[in-house]
Formats: sequence, structure tokens, C-alpha cells
Amino acid sequence: MEFRNLTTFVRVAELRSFSKAAKQLGYSQSAVSMQISQLEAELETPLFDRIGKTIALTPQGSRFFEYAHNILHMAEDAKSFIRESSSISGQLRIAMAESISMSLFPRVLCRFCAKYPDVQLIVQSGTAQDMFKALAQNDVDLLYHLDNLIYRSDLTIPLMRPEPVIFVASKDHPLAGKEAVPIRECLKYRFILTEKGMSYRMHLDNQLAQMDLAVEPFLEIGNTDVIVKLLVQNMGVSFLPQFVVQEKLESGALVRLDVRGVDVELSRQLICHKGKWITPAMQAMIDMLAEDAE
Repeated sequence: MEFRNLTTFVRVAELRSFSKAAKQLGYSQSAVSMQISQLEAELETPLFDRIGKTIALTPQGSRFFEYAHNILHMAEDAKSFIRESSSISGQLRIAMAESISMSLFPRVLCRFCAKYPDVQLIVQSGTAQDMFKALAQNDVDLLYHLDNLIYRSDLTIPLMRPEPVIFVASKDHPLAGKEAVPIRECLKYRFILTEKGMSYRMHLDNQLAQMDLAVEPFLEIGNTDVIVKLLVQNMGVSFLPQFVVQEKLESGALVRLDVRGVDVELSRQLICHKGKWITPAMQAMIDMLAEDAE
């Protein structure tokens, strides 16, 4: 049953005229007659008595008029509900690497909450395996990830930015300012690192293993903010994404060490499932993170 035919039927019944209904609806009179005939054929009952140039609802037509009116009214209510629900509100669930949540996301979070106060944000961190599992189970809407570029047919990546991972220490560290420091020499100093299994720590360990080397940090901690504070106090060397320490590099509190033998560049990626409907809240976050990454 087509809504177009229902709308035409209701208007003809209200105006008691095919010609007047055709004029209001912008149809030809023959088109209106055809739509009413289609509806009568579908219902297998006449809806109008046609006597000369006058028309009147049949008893079946009178009863059906109430149903048709209610159907169209409910359809309009449904459209209004969808329009209201598509505004930027509701819940938005994001999984992200700890380094991103500590270093990049707070400034975006402040702007997002100020601009979209009706969106409830739920942010969770974890291992890469846990976060991808949550994405696959639709437990999160977006995944903000730092690792090698992902190539999967079931995923889309609306945001991708290359991110170098660097050796960094205090400006007062013995290696600060030295050129072409061999990795073997760098490993003689104390290290503060994230836990094993974190993307960039794993890449460091893998490259060292290929050279029959290993790093034994005196402190492992997932909170990159704590690591940065300890580095500023000249507590050791670390291996971190550059964006984590960019502010301290610009201020001069930390310096990038010129360490040779390890080269890691990862990608900061915002990921979602290809088949998932992008809600207005998701699109707003995608746009804001893209703007922040420029």
C-alpha cells in the first residue's frame, strides 16, 4: 500500500472532488483517478460512489478514511522522531590507545563537550586486541589506534596520520646533543617504557631482537603522562610517539636523541566498521579529530 495513494485518497475524501484534489496535489485528474483505482483494487472494495459529477464515500470508504488518516499521521510522527533523533546527541563510545587518551584527546574532549553538550562520551583504553574485539562486537563506535596501517575489508579509516616514534630524554641527559648515538650505547642508560605489548614498545622490542639486543627498563608504566614527567626530571630515556612529547620538545624541557639502529613510524588511525551507520555524533567527532590532526 503506497503512501502516495493514501494521501490522494484522504485529500479526495476531504474535498469531495477528484479535480480539486488533483489541483492541490499537483497531479492530473487522470493520475488521481488511477491512484484511487489502484487503492480500491488493492483493498478489493469501492471507496467512492460516483454519481454523475458528484462523489461520496461508500460505507467501506468512510471506515477506511479513519485508518488512512491515522496511518499518515503516524508516518509523519515517525519522520519527526527520526529528524529529532538525528540531531547531535545520544551516546558515543570510543576506544583508544592510552598514549592518545593521555596526550591528544583531552584538548579535543574539551572542545567537543563544549560544542555538543548533549552527547554522552564513553572512553575506554586497553590492549590492541581488546579494543579491536570491542569494535568487532559493536561495544564501541570508534577506535582511535596507533600502530601499523590497517588493511581490512570490513573496516574504514576516516582519519590516518603518520606518527614517528622517537628516543627522548631530558635536555640535561648525557646523550642530549650527541650525534649518531648507536643503539647499543643508548641501551646502557636507564629506560622508562610503556608495558610490553603496547604497539610502539612491541615494535622497539622486535627491532632490538633482530639485532640480538633487548631493553630492560627500570620502570614500566602505561601512563605516558607520568613517563613524560619523569623524563623532565632526568630520570632516564624513553621511546614514545612524538606527539606525546611535542609540547616538551618545543619548550626545550626534553630533547630528541639522535639514536641510530631503530626506526619506527606508526600511523594514528581512527577506525570504524564499514557496515556501521555513522551517527551525527560519530561524524562530529571524526570531523573534530581530523581538524585537530591538521
